[in-house]
Amino acid sequence: MGPRKENQKPMGEKHHLPFPEARFGLPARRDNAVREVREARGNSERQQQQVLTMLNSLQQNFTSLLQVVTNRLSYDKTKEAAFDRLYKEMEDLKVDQELNQLRPLYIDLILLIDRMNTIYNDKLDTGNRNPELVNILQTLSHEVLEILYRRGVELIVAPSNKFDPRIQQVVEVIPTKHPAEDGTVVHMVRHGFKYKDVVLRPEEVVIKKYHG
Repeated sequence: MGPRKENQKPMGEKHHLPFPEARFGLPARRDNAVREVREARGNSERQQQQVLTMLNSLQQNFTSLLQVVTNRLSYDKTKEAAFDRLYKEMEDLKVDQELNQLRPLYIDLILLIDRMNTIYNDKLDTGNRNPELVNILQTLSHEVLEILYRRGVELIVAPSNKFDPRIQQVVEVIPTKHPAEDGTVVHMVRHGFKYKDVVLRPEEVVIKKYHG
């Protein structure tokens, strides 16, 4: 037997060619992975689109709801303002009707107070101050004032010593050379009365008038 050559293969050793599946298997798995990634990306994009569509729908619904609420609030405010005006007009009408019906009675009671005050002042001026008569006049005057007060008739109280034409009437003018005294109330002649915000009789006053 001759020497064994180096390039000879041992007996029983076979040459194996790679199968085509083994040769192309890796690219096939790569294609599947790419396809799966694309499908996942497509699913993600579809989900995002669905979310955006849902958000847009919610925004539209919210906008519509907000408009409904705004319109409702505006309607309620308008209705409330209309009712307030109606109630005020009804209250003013009620006051006017009451005043028209009761004004003569109120004026008579006010004149009664004036008469009692006149008698009282006359007694003081003549020096004939009868304590019993003074007490009777004061008691009656207070009782009549209380009756008027319970029915909404009050004495007018001027906020300052400056003449106010809204609640006062000038019955006498005293000239003055001092500009600062112009329009100053010197004396109250007769009390004024008001029914709520309506002047029944203005306060009669004496004022100073500046003459330069």
